[in-house]
Amino acid sequence: MKLKKMEISERVVQRLTEYLSILKEARKQDNEINSIELAKIMNTTSAQVRKDLSTFGEFGVRGKGYDIDNLIEIITKILGIDKINHVIIAGHGKMGEMISSNLDVLGEGFKIVGIFDKDKNKIGKTTANNLIVQDIQNVDEFIKNMKKEFNIKIDTAILAVVKEQAQIAAEGLVKNGICAILNMTTYKLELNEKVRVVDMDISAKLQELNFWRLNNTN
Repeated sequence: MKLKKMEISERVVQRLTEYLSILKEARKQDNEINSIELAKIMNTTSAQVRKDLSTFGEFGVRGKGYDIDNLIEIITKILGIDKINHVIIAGHGKMGEMISSNLDVLGEGFKIVGIFDKDKNKIGKTTANNLIVQDIQNVDEFIKNMKKEFNIKIDTAILAVVKEQAQIAAEGLVKNGICAILNMTTYKLELNEKVRVVDMDISAKLQELNFWRLNNTN
C-alpha cells in the first residue's frame, strides 16, 4: 500500500504501532474489539480510532467492531513487517552493541545483517549474534554484494555512532543507498528530504517523562 506523503501524519503511524501492540494482547482474551474499547486503552476517542484506521481502508463491521486477527494482519502488512526487513547498524559502541546483542528489541519483521564501525579495535570482532563487525568504509561493497549474491536490498540503517560523527556517517550511508535511518544519536541530521529519519533520543524522552512525573494530576 503506497500513500502520498501528505495523506498521513507521523502521529497516525505512531498510533498504528500502538494499536498493533494492544491488539496482540487483546486477542489473548477475545476475537473481536470495537473502537470504543480501543480508544479506552489508548486514552483517545473512538472517532480518532476510526479515523486512523480508515486512512488505510474500511476494516470494521458497523455495530460489531473489528476482527482482531484480521486487523493484526492488516496493520502488519501496512507497516511492512509481514516480511523480513534487512537492516545494518552503523556504529558498534555501547548503544550499537546493546542492540546487536539483544535483537529481540527489534521486534518482528527486522533482521540485522551487517554491523559497521571505523574503530580498528572493533573491526573483525564477532558479536553476540555471530555477526562480524566490518569496516564502515566497506559498507558500499557489502550492500552491493547482498543485492547481487542474495537478492537482498538493504536501505535501512540504525545510526549508533557518537554525536560528533552522526552527520558524516549518515551522509555516507545515504550515498550508499540507505534511505531510512533510525537515529539513535542526539544530533539532528540534515539530509535529503527523500531520506526518512526517525529520531530515538532517549534523553529527550526522559525529559518528557520527567515533565509528566512532576505534573502528575492523578
